[in-house]
Amino acid sequence: MSITITGRQFDITPAIKQHVEDSLNAFLADTTLKTSSIQVVMERGKNQFTAGIVLNCKYHVLTAKVEDFDLYKAFDAAVDKIEAQCVTLREKIHSHKAVPLSDSESRKAAEAAAAAIGD
Repeated sequence: MSITITGRQFDITPAIKQHVEDSLNAFLADTTLKTSSIQVVMERGKNQFTAGIVLNCKYHVLTAKVEDFDLYKAFDAAVDKIEAQCVTLREKIHSHKAVPLSDSESRKAAEAAAAAIGD
């Protein structure tokens, strides 16, 4: 997995880079999604900072963009948004698993037998 950090209109300091890497590694340590790359773009505007994150998973691309007056707050809010999207995606993947054919046939037979007894 590769993490790319880009700063627009300002230079990325080692402290910012370390904070970004620590936050993303802590977040990705407990996810089951197969992440291939992460792009972090931090931009300084006139009065505020914008932090954008693009996370590339297997078959999915998740994005988050947050503006704030503090760079660290903007980045942390973007990480929170990405984390929420990952949780939603993980739940969606797990809930859409197919039922094996043998299980579905036995369920239909049990339901038919219960309906016949109830009549």
